[in-house]
Amino acid sequence: MKGINILYDEKGRKRQVQIDVDVIQNDPEAVEEVIDIIICEARRNEPTISLADLKKKLDKAAGK
Repeated sequence: MKGINILYDEKGRKRQVQIDVDVIQNDPEAVEEVIDIIICEARRNEPTISLADLKKKLDKAAGK
């Protein structure tokens, strides 16, 4: 997206996001979507949990 740049370190790893202030003011929802994509990509290798297991954990935490 124009106005949003991902900056890399010397090893080629993504380290920073540079966002033009005008882009934030003109299209904040698009910026949020880009940030969500970056977060998803960063969490790609994290373990997952099924919806059923999540509901069980939430019920247990709520004392049900």
